[in-house]
Parts: sequence; C-alpha cells; structure tokens
Amino acid sequence: MKRAVIYARYSTDLQNDKSVEDQFSLCHDFAGKLGATIVKQFSDRAKSGASMFGRPGLADLMTAAERGEFEILITEHTDRVSRDIADLAHVHKVLKFRNIEMQCVNGGLMDTVQIGMYGIVGQMQREEGARKVKRGMTGVVRSGRNAGGKAYGYRPVTGKKGELEIIEVEANVVRRIFDMYSAGMSPRAIAAALNAEGIPAPRGKQWNASTINGNGQRGNGILRNPLYAGKIVWNRVHMVKDPSTGRRISRVNDDDAIETIEAPHLRIVDEALFQTVQDLKASRGGAHARHVQKNKRLLSGLLKCSECGGSLVINGADRNGPRVICSTHKESGSCSNNARYYVEKIERDVIDRLRKMFADTSIIDAYVEEYRAESKRIAIQRRNSRGAKETALTEVQGQITRVIEQVSKGTIDEDDVLAILPGLKAERARLKAELAAEEPPTNVIEIKPRAVNKFREDIESLAEILKDRQAEPTPEMAKAFREVVSGVVVYPRLPGEAYEYEIKGLLSGIAGPELSAVVVVAEEGFEPPTQGL
Repeated sequence: MKRAVIYARYSTDLQNDKSVEDQFSLCHDFAGKLGATIVKQFSDRAKSGASMFGRPGLADLMTAAERGEFEILITEHTDRVSRDIADLAHVHKVLKFRNIEMQCVNGGLMDTVQIGMYGIVGQMQREEGARKVKRGMTGVVRSGRNAGGKAYGYRPVTGKKGELEIIEVEANVVRRIFDMYSAGMSPRAIAAALNAEGIPAPRGKQWNASTINGNGQRGNGILRNPLYAGKIVWNRVHMVKDPSTGRRISRVNDDDAIETIEAPHLRIVDEALFQTVQDLKASRGGAHARHVQKNKRLLSGLLKCSECGGSLVINGADRNGPRVICSTHKESGSCSNNARYYVEKIERDVIDRLRKMFADTSIIDAYVEEYRAESKRIAIQRRNSRGAKETALTEVQGQITRVIEQVSKGTIDEDDVLAILPGLKAERARLKAELAAEEPPTNVIEIKPRAVNKFREDIESLAEILKDRQAEPTPEMAKAFREVVSGVVVYPRLPGEAYEYEIKGLLSGIAGPELSAVVVVAEEGFEPPTQGL
C-alpha cells in the first residue's frame, strides 16, 4: 500500500478556517479509493497561492518529499498547491523526479499536460480576480468615494461604505502645517513644533519630517496629499511580487493610468495655498536629488545615539570635516541630544582602539570565557520564554478559529466579531513577530588565530587609509570591519567636551557564525564586561 500525504490551503483570514479540515476530509475519502495510506497532513492557512514563499506547510511538504517519506501527494485541486503556472510546474517537476504522483480529488492523476493547462487556468483566474477588484475600486473612486487607505484629517462615515468626513481638530493641524511651510518653516522645524506642543501624530509616537514631506511620486505626506485640496487621486502605484523573494513591492504607474476625481466636500486647504506649497517644494528640491551619489562611510548606519537609539546622520561639514547629529533630533526635535560630532574623528578613534584590542588576543579570550557562562543562562531563559509564547499563540489561534466557526454557523453578531477579532489577530501577529525575532541559542567556539590575524591586518590597513580623506577602504575591508563592529553608541556632549562612546561588536566576525557575543569597548578602556552580554 502506497504512502500518501495531503496538502490543503485557503487564501485569506476572511475565509473559514474550517476550509482546511473540509479539504482534509475530501482527500481522506479520495485516498481510500486509491488504496493509499495517509501518513501526514500539511496545510497553509490564510496564505495566498500566488507564490511559494511564506508557506511553511508547502515547504515542509517539499522537504518530506526530498526525504522520500511518501509516494503520493493528494490535494483537492492544483490551485491549492499554487495559482502560479511556474510554481505549479516546478512542484510537479520536483515530485515527478522523485517518483511521487500528484493526485487531485477534482482531476485525478496529474500529468505534464494537465499541470500546464490547470496552471494557466489558475493564474488567469487569479489575475482576472485582481482586475475585477481594480475595476470595482475604479468605480468607487469615480463616484467620489474613498477606495481605501487612511488619511490624517478624515474618518469613514458610519454606515456609508467608502465615504469620508473631515475631522475638524486634525484639519486645523493640516491647515497650520501648510501655513507654516508657506511662511518658510522647514518640515523638520514644523515636526519639532508639533511634538513640543504634544499634538498626536498620525502614526507612531511623534511627528517626523518624513510624515510632513512624504514622497512626490506617490503623493503621500501631509504637504503633497491632493486630498487636502479636494481631489481624490488614485492608482498612483501598483503592487508586484518579487519572484525571487515573494515580497510585494510598489511601483509608480504612468500618468495616464492615474485617476483624479474632484471631491470639493473633502477640501481642507484652499487650492491657492496648496499650489503655493507645491511650487515651493519644487523649487527647494527636485527629482534630481534622488540621483545624487552619496558617499558611504566606514561607519554609515553604525553610529547610534545613546539617548534615543536613533542613527547619527550627516549634518553639514566645515574645514575639519563632515559632522553627524542624531537623526531623531534632526527630524523631529524629540531627542534631547543636539550635539554634533566629527565622523572622521570617531572613525579614527574606533580603528585605533580596535588595533590595541587585537594586539593582545587574551582580551578576546576573556570575552569568550564571559560568554560561555552567560550563554548558558540566556539559552535557558530563551527556551522558557519561547515555550510560553508558543502556548499563547496556539491559544489565540484557537480563539480565532472558534470565532470564525461561530460566524459560519450564524451564532454570533457582526458587531461582536468586529469587537473581538481585530484584537485577537493583533495578538497573534505580535506573538508571531516575537517568535520570529527570537534567535536560537548559540554555541561558543574558540577564536580562530588566522581569522584574528587577518582582521588585525585589515584594521592596520584601514588605519592607514583613514589618514587620507580622499581614499576609500576596499569593499572587502569594509565588509570585514562590519562583520565585527555592529554599532558605535555615542553619548551626548557639550561643545568642547571630549567624545564618549561605546564600540559594540560581534565576535562571530572572527570566530565564526556560531559565536555572537557582544564586545563593548568603552572610551576609557577595554576591561571585559561583568554584566550580561
């Protein structure tokens, strides 16, 4: 008797979670007709069939196929496996190579011709569904309603799908932003003023210059949003899926594809003021700014502010070289650290300190020994924490399933669903994100002498290169440096005061990927840490 596995999938959270169990039941009955024994079941819940990425059930199935755990794959239909012709053909090709049959309840044994035919049909249905959705949204926009998305200053009208109304309190903030910008204030200064007054931001904890500036091509940001001038502009961008990663990315549409509808009832800012602001933005910036080549420094992206954790970014230069400042302070004024630092001085200091550190490998050995003891404690702590989160995730998923079952049976009101389900989904997303972010416990290995020597040579070369401002480190040297140095935390200072900072690094860069202890090098010295790493 041949061994068989079942694969089931449904597309979105809006569908019944019971769909997977229904597919399993159909496939079990079909397996009986084939005379096969079910040895395992795989499923993906609320996962699109447009891509193989992000589908752990399908990934596990293909792994089991590689291990030779079954001879037959049973699924309700080929579109459960994939609605992409290339992905479906790939799965079938791999299974056929391993002498595994693909049997469908609705279709029987799949051969190459059927896979090609069903693959075309599945992809056409998916693409046609997307076109129908777009046509429906076009009709919504042309009727003067909102096709989706939330803009600051507006809220949905209760009981009238797609209609918006103005929130006067937020509208006053919008008008004030336009007035301040037209009077000469920069977006950063405007953001700082709003934060200082405690005015709630559209998203997140604070206003940023990017919230106000937005993106010209996409028409987002307070100052660029045509909705404030009484115009609904839709279809600026479209989403495409990267076939190499499965991620959706947005691309700007051509001008002739963009829909613009007059909506005077949604106007917050006078047309003349809106146009004045657009002219000012065009004169102060421009499309050419996106193509200006930016020099990437050795510490680019590694400098962090100790007060807020924000990155340090270039803020002008003088005869002593370029200076950096906390990006949070620069963008919104919400960080108290307004100090400026010469980035070249920090670079030279970091290299000099690392030269001293790697002159004596006993210092590295001390960190490794410290890490041995600390890693044991962290491993135990992680296991306990992960187990609790996995239990909580299972419970939340069970609650979601029960709510959906009640919806299908008509035993729960829609208002109750709207009150319960969003919170459960948010909790599920939080737990999944925390579990995904957790790293598995690491093992300690000994420092490799050759790797230490190679890194020491690179540090010496970098030190020589940094003496010449016009010279740049080779990509190989910069890569080796960044594999060891993970960040430089800079502390606030008054003008004329000495720099104070910590160098944080990963020993994995010289000891191998299994070692990830953090080295902290303070300005005053290089004593091994006595606290947790």
